[in-house]
Amino acid sequence: MKTRQDQTGPRRFFERTRKVARVVIGDPRTLVAWSDVTRNAALIEALGKALLKPKAGMQGPRAPDGTPIDIAAIAAEYGVEPCVVEILLDQRQHETYRRALAASMLAVVLVLGWTGEMLLSHWKGSQLLAALEFAPFWTFLTLVAFQNAWLNWQIRERRLGSARQFVGTADSLIPRRP
Repeated sequence: MKTRQDQTGPRRFFERTRKVARVVIGDPRTLVAWSDVTRNAALIEALGKALLKPKAGMQGPRAPDGTPIDIAAIAAEYGVEPCVVEILLDQRQHETYRRALAASMLAVVLVLGWTGEMLLSHWKGSQLLAALEFAPFWTFLTLVAFQNAWLNWQIRERRLGSARQFVGTADSLIPRRP
């Protein structure tokens, strides 16, 4: 027959403490919501890869900053009238205006909603993670708005320019309608 071993050692103490802790606080993985964290991390990684992947049309040589946009040369290259290029540039400027405005408004609404929820709700461990998970999405929307405002400025000025030139020389960071 087997003899029963003594169950009063340190090992038994830690096992009982762990069981009591699980009863009191639950499973630590559900408190932190690791499945949500990993799912959101995968989404952020996919967005980052999509943004960093070069587009097929952007692999040619780039013009230096400050180069004016030559409408006549573009029209001759595509075999259209210069007024058609002007119309297309105006349409593109209007499109960048709408995109920048939509991204800015969405970012502001999300920040206000997030701030209201954080101020009015009871703080828990999962809320801290929600606050940290919100930052990349807000940053992404802000960068989309900035990029479209920058493109709008380039089209409006009819010259290429870096982001530093845009911030330094633009009269306003808010895009204009054509």
